[in-house]
Amino acid sequence: MAKLIHEAGKLTSADAATGSLMITLITPGWGSSGYYSAEMLEQAAADRVFAKGTQMHIDHLSITERREKPAGSLLTLASVLTEDAVWEPDYVDEETGDPGRLAAPALLGSRYRDVITEFKDYIGTSISAGADVTIGEAEGRKGTIVEKLYADPLNRVDFVTVAGRGGKVDKVLESIAGRVVEATANDVREAISTAVRDAYQDDGVWVWVLDYDDANVWFAQEGSSEAKTWQQAYTINEVTVELTGDLIEVRRVTNYVPITPATESKDSPSAPAGVTENEKEPIVATIQIEESVHADLIAKSSRTTALEAEVSTANDRATAAEAGLTEANDAAAAAVVEAAFSTAGITAPKTAARLSKGYPVKENGVLNTEALAADVAESIAELQVANGAGTVRGVGHTDATESKTISDDDVVNAL
Repeated sequence: MAKLIHEAGKLTSADAATGSLMITLITPGWGSSGYYSAEMLEQAAADRVFAKGTQMHIDHLSITERREKPAGSLLTLASVLTEDAVWEPDYVDEETGDPGRLAAPALLGSRYRDVITEFKDYIGTSISAGADVTIGEAEGRKGTIVEKLYADPLNRVDFVTVAGRGGKVDKVLESIAGRVVEATANDVREAISTAVRDAYQDDGVWVWVLDYDDANVWFAQEGSSEAKTWQQAYTINEVTVELTGDLIEVRRVTNYVPITPATESKDSPSAPAGVTENEKEPIVATIQIEESVHADLIAKSSRTTALEAEVSTANDRATAAEAGLTEANDAAAAAVVEAAFSTAGITAPKTAARLSKGYPVKENGVLNTEALAADVAESIAELQVANGAGTVRGVGHTDATESKTISDDDVVNAL
């Protein structure tokens, strides 16, 4: 599947006088966006994915900026690559000892030259490019595997802060960029949802976030043949989310804990001193019943048995009637859902099945068609938004797919 990836690199050297930089764009191995093999990076160099003239800006574009100004701004342009990025198999990282890198020289403009060169040891770079990715395993770890990077004029290698390096660098770069982003809870959820959809949603595969906390996101992935629930760690910088760590398949568990009633009434007499509850003597009562009274009790017992039989018969009839009503409701609900999904041109069997069984009913138990129609319309609208209806999907050399936007009114009218 296609997605937009971001991955951190670093400044290798910088000359304040000439503005010359040497940039390590990326090295093989696991990164925040997935796994990068040496062979894939070597092919990226051959394909000139980061060609001469590739721009370097201060900070990545935010979600809003990617939508409104995908080409970026001159106000944040800091540097450009002066040569095509090349694959250097003999390079050895001083910190990790790992071999190989994708690297390129760059020219740093005067606007940010002093700041970048002053903090070169404390800040990093991060690529932004279109890619083909899949779910797989590498080096004993399961997660996103980056299969290919695509050349595109909008590919970038941006200057970013390095997590854990301290607030002073963050403050300087935010001041340079001229913006400080306050992330609301809605912004965070939207950013997480966008990251998950970009990573794992594809044609015929629906993905939506179920829950998240400060470290992990839980999301559902549903295709035509199966549905799974996943957990993955993430990091967030302003409103930019990077999925990290292993992809773990999980299941949702709901616990219902019974309320334990009091084992003894407040009015129960307490046991005599020195006698425990288990040591209490049973109370035996002898009751004398007259023969006439005994005969009356037997007659009433017989009537009770007859009444119980009648109640049982009535319950059986009610159960049969309820089953018949349920069958009729099921058929009507399935027809409503099928018609709505057919009109919208959407195939989502599991979602349709859920709506066909979890329908609302009126007080008399009959299917509430209007409420079901509204629920179906809402689900269709959510599926269309989740699948990118009305937006541009794919990055780089990916094929565009035309999406059809259908309003709730259109779906309800079709019913």
